[in-house]
Amino acid sequence: MRRNTLNKKDQPLTQNRIERVLANEDRRFAAMAASDLDELANMLADDLHYTHANGMVEDKAEFIRKIASGERRYQAVRLLDRTVSAQPGFVAIFGQVDVEVMRASGLLTNRLDYTAIYRDDDAILFAWSAVFALRIEH
Repeated sequence: MRRNTLNKKDQPLTQNRIERVLANEDRRFAAMAASDLDELANMLADDLHYTHANGMVEDKAEFIRKIASGERRYQAVRLLDRTVSAQPGFVAIFGQVDVEVMRASGLLTNRLDYTAIYRDDDAILFAWSAVFALRIEH
């Protein structure tokens, strides 16, 4: 698994920014799988724009509400790969995850390609967009 990819011009300060964002992303994935609503609330920007692979768009309140209600229960979020791009004011992550989520229709297991945007000032998730990479059949 590639943890991150840096351009040669990146400085140690940029490396610190990236490490902070990667640590927060790992914590967020763990909080999703544990349905840790308090941790999730701290990991998501108040103006979050979260686009699911099925095209549904949610804000922070709706994303957390669906987990709190049990309408959506993440059972696992497993990181497969990610590449990092540090830009002025934000860090972008382009990655792939396997996600298991329980919904009213049953267990969904999907491989997703995603883009996540983290602002520099707080290193919490500001924007997420995912697409289906591969349907995993059991």
